[in-house]
Amino acid sequence: MKKLIAGFLVLLLCLVGLGLGLPPSMAAPVVTYDFLANASSATWTGWEATTSHPLTFGITSFTSGFAMNFSGTLEDGSSVSNAVEAYPPSAAPSGITGDWYHISIPAFAQLELVYGFKQGANATDGVEVGVAYAEDDPSKPVIELFKQSKTYDGTLGKATIDLSAYMGQVGGFQLFVRSGTTATADALVWEKAILSVSVPPITLKPVTTVLTYHINDPAYTANGTVKTMDTAPVIVESRTFLPIRYVVEEIGGKVTWSAPDQKVTITFGSKTIELWIGNNRAIVDGKLDVPIDSTNSKVAPFIQPPGRTMMPLRFVSETLGCKVDWVPPGEVQVTYPAP
Repeated sequence: MKKLIAGFLVLLLCLVGLGLGLPPSMAAPVVTYDFLANASSATWTGWEATTSHPLTFGITSFTSGFAMNFSGTLEDGSSVSNAVEAYPPSAAPSGITGDWYHISIPAFAQLELVYGFKQGANATDGVEVGVAYAEDDPSKPVIELFKQSKTYDGTLGKATIDLSAYMGQVGGFQLFVRSGTTATADALVWEKAILSVSVPPITLKPVTTVLTYHINDPAYTANGTVKTMDTAPVIVESRTFLPIRYVVEEIGGKVTWSAPDQKVTITFGSKTIELWIGNNRAIVDGKLDVPIDSTNSKVAPFIQPPGRTMMPLRFVSETLGCKVDWVPPGEVQVTYPAP
């Protein structure tokens, strides 16, 4: 089971690392162990005549007190099923513990608890709930992970305990309820007690692509790697033109050519640009009549002999989310995404 959980976490992290993200169904923590669903396999024991929890697993000195499944209404008005109600012994002070053994703790693990009293409970003075943990090693101490007092106030107690310090360990968990001065009425309901994995949010910076072109030179660089175009960039109407696929395809887009329409269609993610030879207007994401250059109406795609389609570099690049820099005397740098 431990290896299976570890492999699952590696898969999640790989998905994030590849930019695929987590599926929507994985947004909530993943339950790896449900203590209440396995309540019948726990060791339930009562303890008496002590003012504090003895922090010992497998208590056998006292046998009074018990735990049972609970379905009904809690103090906040919510209805539950398959909860567990823990009854301390009748003598006060006393308590009831449930011990679960050999539980594996994966990476990013946390313990989630919800607890309270059943509706109408009384004499809930001084009730204390908590969780203890001990590694499967007799030389290691029992650690109190959580302890909190609870009174009947119409709300449920909730806690989330970070278990990152115990990642990779195998050990036992103990849920305990310590009664107040009137033990006979101090039963408490564990509504939720689960071990879950919550992968922390990972913010990945987008991969930056830097393209460098030189006027009248077919060689260009993509993140420092030298490549060659079949046609060199040129200056026309004081604007840089080049075969636009050497920009679009470098950042992951697609260029298609329709000879009958003399039309170039560029797609990149959700963005679509349509341009026509000799036309100074474009369609961008369905929006008609977008000017290619608002300061120069002569800037339009053209075909350079013997038949290369030349597109305006700045218009296309900036529309796709790139930053374009002109470096005199004849260098153009395109950065995606724009800083």
